Amino acid sequence: MTQTLTVTYFDGRHPLGAPATLLWGGREATLVNASVMERYALKALRVSPRVGTADRFIALPDGGQLQCADGPLLDALPQESRSEGAVAWLERKWGVALVALVALIGGLAALYAYGLPVLADSVAERVPIDYEVRLGNHALQWLDDNKLMQPSKLEAKKQAVLREGFDRLRHGLPQAQHMQLAFRAAPGIGPNALALPGGTIVLTDELVALSQTPDEVLAVLAHEIGHVERRHALRQLLQGSATAAIAATLAGDAATMSTAVAGFPVLLAQTKYSRDFETEADDYGFRLMKAKGISPNAFADIMGRMSSAGASCGEGESEAEPSSGFLSTHPVTEERIARARAAAR
Repeated sequence: MTQTLTVTYFDGRHPLGAPATLLWGGREATLVNASVMERYALKALRVSPRVGTADRFIALPDGGQLQCADGPLLDALPQESRSEGAVAWLERKWGVALVALVALIGGLAALYAYGLPVLADSVAERVPIDYEVRLGNHALQWLDDNKLMQPSKLEAKKQAVLREGFDRLRHGLPQAQHMQLAFRAAPGIGPNALALPGGTIVLTDELVALSQTPDEVLAVLAHEIGHVERRHALRQLLQGSATAAIAATLAGDAATMSTAVAGFPVLLAQTKYSRDFETEADDYGFRLMKAKGISPNAFADIMGRMSSAGASCGEGESEAEPSSGFLSTHPVTEERIARARAAAR
């Protein structure tokens, strides 16, 4: 008798799932959706442990996974573990669960504050640049597909001027060959710039419109180049994803951990830099500006204009925090303007 299950299919390469159907009978299972039909040996599938009424995951031998509602049909499939999952056991031991939760939160807080930055830096040094470029490309594709970014409406002449200035900024830098400038319109985001892993820097039309001179735009790009050279996006991503992966591992939830890995492009697009990273990028940008004949005053000028226009540029109490990029998690605007003025002297 053939059994049928409605699932969401994640192929392990893209962050978004697709509706699909899993059919099985005898020793074989078949996965079918609009673009895929794959057959697997039934014994090669693994179902994640039951955790209350939460959705469950079916691990596929090719690295993909299926997400579906819990139900009796899943009990007929091979289970990830015959032993009781840690979370399921803790659900029935509320006293132990409470103590474990407090210990977990405390341990993760300490690890996040002291251990993860060091670990992330060490791992980032070993990530091949080609892989980092692919992560950045996936993140930009996600921004485009979800309509957060649209094709730029800047005239070609203005784009050419800014590209020439960008090439001048990156010339001679260690990561120069991987850096590229991408223009996008982003009315929902506003004046912004975003450095993605691998070297792509996204510049919005709205930021160009707010500027009064090309040097002001180049000053922002110098800051973003600082993020690229210091690999801040990758390091911040590794810190954030490591927290989720560690929590999933301690909870015995391998499916959640693999989902976090599959969702890297989404995390990249939503990454918020730490204040230390932003300050480091500012300092790098000031040095680069001066080396290329651009006064850091240009950076202070456009920052002041953003503040006057109501754009959020920092962490002040009156400033809202946007989702990502140049205007996200930046030190207080007034402080940054003062540091830029000091660097120009």
